[in-house]
Amino acid sequence: MGKKKNKNKVSGAVKTAAKTEKKLANKMKKELANLGEEDIAKVIAEIEREEAKRAQATEKTLPGPPSARAYASLTPHPTNNELIMFGGEYHDGQKTEVYNELLFYNPANSQWKLVKAPGAPPPRSAHQAVATPANKGELWIFGGEFTSPSETQFHHYKDLWCFSLAEKKWEKVVAPNGPSPRSGHRMVLLGRNIIVFGGYSDDGRECRYFDDLHAFSLDTRTWSKLTASGRGPSARSACVMLPIGSDSLIIYGGFSRVREGRTERTHTHTDLFRLTHKASSGSTGSGGSSLTWRSLAGGPLAPPARAGQAAAVNVHSNRAYVFGGVSDVEETEEELRGEMSDDLQMLDLESGKWHNVTLRSEQNTQQVMEEQVEEPVKEAVTVVTDEVFTMKLGGAPASTVTVAGAAPAPRGGPGARMSAMMAVQRSTLYLYGGVLEKDDKQFYLSDMYSLDLHKLNEWKTLIEQPSLPDWLGSDSEDEESGSERGSDDSDDEDDE
Repeated sequence: MGKKKNKNKVSGAVKTAAKTEKKLANKMKKELANLGEEDIAKVIAEIEREEAKRAQATEKTLPGPPSARAYASLTPHPTNNELIMFGGEYHDGQKTEVYNELLFYNPANSQWKLVKAPGAPPPRSAHQAVATPANKGELWIFGGEFTSPSETQFHHYKDLWCFSLAEKKWEKVVAPNGPSPRSGHRMVLLGRNIIVFGGYSDDGRECRYFDDLHAFSLDTRTWSKLTASGRGPSARSACVMLPIGSDSLIIYGGFSRVREGRTERTHTHTDLFRLTHKASSGSTGSGGSSLTWRSLAGGPLAPPARAGQAAAVNVHSNRAYVFGGVSDVEETEEELRGEMSDDLQMLDLESGKWHNVTLRSEQNTQQVMEEQVEEPVKEAVTVVTDEVFTMKLGGAPASTVTVAGAAPAPRGGPGARMSAMMAVQRSTLYLYGGVLEKDDKQFYLSDMYSLDLHKLNEWKTLIEQPSLPDWLGSDSEDEESGSERGSDDSDDEDDE
């Protein structure tokens, strides 16, 4: 008989990998000791334990606005005229601070309130949040990431949290079969189901992008992985995902890294998809449901390739608004420059068509500009006006039909930025913070604006940006020093 195979024998490749892992772990321990940092998993666990010790909720009216930040969530309160901000981060070029602050903004008196409640989640950014009026109001938060101050350690979450707006208490909801750890994903509420799509995860050795689709039932408190027919969006993070009623959603754009042989390049998506759910019985994700992807054209006014756009839905008009973002402009074969945007566009959720938004204060200026550059036309021109747009139909080929404001015009309001927080509450659009990239520096902003979507007169400044904060990093900071959240919420270097 031959020798028995040793089932416990380990191959040389496995041994080498184990040694490499051990060396990396020891190296990390030394680096953390030099930086004065603890292991990130221990830090998170300790924060969660401390938050669980809180006996009761406390509320504090802030003397001024919150600090500058990006990658936070800004959610309309489901029953009150308030906005709810949670988490986010701030980076000054040397250190990163990640928050788990729960903040409420009251537009009636322009006051911010900080709520500290029992059992709060640990700090995170690039997470997602939705709110529902059920059970007197609930705020649901999933995923995100935590970054150590030196940005040498990153942790992606896969936890789900529920904050009771009535009881002012957090609950960590434990349910199996949920999405893997990720940030830069997108999440919407469809009826009684929370839908999660995409995102990315980076463990320092491998960066993975996701195209999976998950549903969490608020009735059964269970996760299910969804499968849809038709060609849907490829793996990506930092896309725009918007709900349509209680049975459909739209996904636009996003960011990913594409490997070509031994090299890797960044890719900003510009495709547009609609996911439609038809149920013969049960809820989303049940055996009687049917999910179908369909590609949409978007129309001639679809935005160029951008990442880090802020988006919000006005449920009363079935329109969505998208602001800002960053485009990658190739300067050399090895270097990319981020070009920031201050564009505000509207996406009609029924037709899937994009429109440029022009404020009434700009229309007179724009009309003069158009009259100066347009050639006289022989055909009759029909002007169709509603309370938002003025469209000229006829007199020009369909490819050049314009919405008033399609050409650049000076305007007030928020400047160019990426990864801002935006929400619509009672037909008013609110925008807070974000990141401005300038000369290889990233400035985190703290300004805030509102726009009445009925009148569309002009942006109202709620919080002024006093001046750009000090940048403590080098002028040519390593583009790979951050995590993916910039492109996952911004551009090629940080990315969501």
